[in-house]
Amino acid sequence: MEVALYDPELGYYSQSRSPVGKAGDFVTAPLLSPVFSFGLSLLVSEFGASNPGRVFTIVDIGCGDGSLIHSLHAAGRDSNARYWGVDRSLDRVRSRDGVDFTTDLQKVTPGDVQLVICNELFDALPFSRLVMRDEHLHELWVTEREEGLDWNEHEAEGAYDDYFVERGIELRSGQFADVSLEWQALYEDLCRFVTRGLIVTFDYGYPEHQLFSSRMRRFGTAAAYSGHQVSRDLLANPGQQDLTAHINFTDLQRTGERCSLSTLFFDRQAKFLLALGATEHELLKPLSEIDAASPDEALALRERREEARRLVLPDGIGEDIRVLVQGRGMPTEGWSFQKTLF
Repeated sequence: MEVALYDPELGYYSQSRSPVGKAGDFVTAPLLSPVFSFGLSLLVSEFGASNPGRVFTIVDIGCGDGSLIHSLHAAGRDSNARYWGVDRSLDRVRSRDGVDFTTDLQKVTPGDVQLVICNELFDALPFSRLVMRDEHLHELWVTEREEGLDWNEHEAEGAYDDYFVERGIELRSGQFADVSLEWQALYEDLCRFVTRGLIVTFDYGYPEHQLFSSRMRRFGTAAAYSGHQVSRDLLANPGQQDLTAHINFTDLQRTGERCSLSTLFFDRQAKFLLALGATEHELLKPLSEIDAASPDEALALRERREEARRLVLPDGIGEDIRVLVQGRGMPTEGWSFQKTLF
């Protein structure tokens, strides 16, 4: 998976065209609608207000082309804010004044306080595909045959047995699971970076008791995406399709708490954005308050409103993605995203 996604020449994320967006293979919340960055801009303002007089750093980890961090910078009004984008490759970054970019988090100037944003970062990490055979855990390796690539099972490394034993998780015989040991390691790096501030993680995933449920996810969560179509054939067209799996949010939450961060929020993205005040954006205002100059403009506006609604309605991306917020040296109560909506 590391080769298929990140090989410098043949990897999926090394191709010249961007795979993200309406013309790509999948869409992320920042590119789906400006309502996402608007909601986060409200959090940035709240974060700055809670740290008056301090220089604070806003960091987008896995920033892609930099669209989100540029939007946050454009909406910002606090002269104490510093904006950074971090990504393993900066080939697609559209650099503009006011935002610094780097491939290494350690090169970011942390300021007095830090707000770290991870949007669909962890589900892009290479993972291992595992299956329980009777009482033995196997790992699926990729092998080459005359007819093409195929799976080949091997006894899993002890680290994967330990992963499930330590969590008290028992897989049923024939049950698949998709695990990355890098989930915790990467999150630990973020925890070390944040001396005082927040880590806000958006991603597809579940708590571990749901993620590894033999009834709900017997075949794991691994999937491939191409042309906005989902497939379970991970070996088709290597380097030409995205590979991903849902993450174990309990790994992140437990890691943060072990590193002395407090959990302030864990719920669906829709609830998070609504609590922040995303409905203040013009695209979510009542139709009676919006004027369109022509039928074409009205149709375009309707489409953009539907895309915005997907972020906050139960049948869209806002329901599928979960948000974890952890903090160090921050108030544990009183944040807008903690408001009870109903």
